[in-house]
Amino acid sequence: MATAPQDRRKGARPDDPERRGRRDSPRAHIVLPATVDALSGRQQISLLDISREGACLQGERLPEVGKDVVLKCGAVDAFGTVAWAVSTRCGVRFDEPISLSELMALRQVAAATDEIGITPEEAQATADWMNGLAR
Repeated sequence: MATAPQDRRKGARPDDPERRGRRDSPRAHIVLPATVDALSGRQQISLLDISREGACLQGERLPEVGKDVVLKCGAVDAFGTVAWAVSTRCGVRFDEPISLSELMALRQVAAATDEIGITPEEAQATADWMNGLAR
């Protein structure tokens, strides 16, 4: 019996002429509360990881594959399209890469949240207040 590759994600896709693998850039593994806006409405979600080109989201009733969305987390508002969806998770590919400073700011917020021990609900309330969604 042949053994499976240790990490399939690093393998190049057959339709990728540059043989880059599945992702163009590394992802920051963070867990932050966020919102995703689509034509179907606004959903509170968890941002599980993010790169300059896309993000992995977790939540109930996420938009379907191919739907346009706006991911809002902290100071980041990223327009994109749902590229894949499985159960309560989906991947979003951004229309334009977010800036490196925005990516670093999210990583710092995630680290600070872990360090001071606030709950996801408290972090979401803070994010909503910063985004003008709450008073």
